Amino acid sequence: MYAAAVLTLANAPTVMATAYTILDLGTLGGTNSSTLNAYSPVNGSGRVVGRSLLTGGASTHAFRTAPNAAMTAGDDLGTLGGTNSFAYGINASGQTVGNSQTTGNAGTHAFRTTASGKISDAGTDLGTLGGISLAYGIADTGETVGISFTSSGAEHAFRTTATGLITDAGADLGGLGGRDSAAYGINASGQVVGFGQIVSGSFHAFRTTAGGKISDAGTDLGTLGGTDSSAFAINASGQTVGVSLPATSQFNHAFRISGTGKLSDPGADLGTLGGTTSEAYAINGSGQTVGFSITAGNVGHAFFMDVTGPMQDLNDLIPTGSGWVLKEAHGINDIGQIAGFGTIGGQTHAFLLTPTPEPGVLGFAGVAAVGWLTRRRRVRSLFTSGRNQGGG
Repeated sequence: MYAAAVLTLANAPTVMATAYTILDLGTLGGTNSSTLNAYSPVNGSGRVVGRSLLTGGASTHAFRTAPNAAMTAGDDLGTLGGTNSFAYGINASGQTVGNSQTTGNAGTHAFRTTASGKISDAGTDLGTLGGISLAYGIADTGETVGISFTSSGAEHAFRTTATGLITDAGADLGGLGGRDSAAYGINASGQVVGFGQIVSGSFHAFRTTAGGKISDAGTDLGTLGGTDSSAFAINASGQTVGVSLPATSQFNHAFRISGTGKLSDPGADLGTLGGTTSEAYAINGSGQTVGFSITAGNVGHAFFMDVTGPMQDLNDLIPTGSGWVLKEAHGINDIGQIAGFGTIGGQTHAFLLTPTPEPGVLGFAGVAAVGWLTRRRRVRSLFTSGRNQGGG
């Protein structure tokens, strides 16, 4: 009787599935929440970080969710004593980085929490080089990267040790010959990506060696032919994504290059969803890439790009009639979960997408065997910290 019930896959009925299910991450009581652009807001267990308005809307706090779960009150990470805080990156253990206003809102400092700790815990304040500081990325080792302004207003990229401060010797990563630099992403080996100002005044994407400086030979990744570029994320093999001005356009295009590649390489320009602009914010271990693009209809949508194939609008890959408009995708982990923000019910909310089975053959035998398994506008926000601090 059992044998008669088991269908061969060749004769089984097909089950069509959407590419992703979507989880509304909610808020900390206010009207909106979001992940933050160009960083690493989701880890391998499906924990997501970002920022949310609190009840009443007078302040914004960083959050860190439980795995694959919407926000609860306990996910509020607090502040360094000031009004607002923002979380940009999370590593495998749950350590979270970002920036917070300090007591009396006297300053804005980068922070790094413990795996389950709050921003207000002792030792989280990473200090500054004289002005404000912001932490954008964190490796699984705890090494942290970001930007600190000096007292003169210069912007310097930093990489701390796992337990170190921005002010420690060697944390300042230098630059590409100009005044300013910024670090956005770091991989497990300690390679760092971001942008540096060159002597001419333009900004170029860089990728350091493991433990190296921006000023080392070979770090300048060039551009897609235009004046400016910035790298936002790097995976374990050194593949790097970001944005650049092409030679023939005044609008940014997303790029993805190999672990040893430059932006001048064939295929580095990822194109757009039919509009003028695209920006790549994150890449996972296999090379899958997510970001933001203007569509042919002149609206901004989140995109997904597989290892091969064209850029896809993520709004085409979620259930029809969901009510969501996915605006930007900021992180993707190695099982393909994607974090970003969009609009739902007239509000902006952070989301987590989880891949579902691809369309194909899945009959009774398949179900019995596998169950329900799921498988600045020069370079848009690169050189101004306002959006990065404010989020979404």
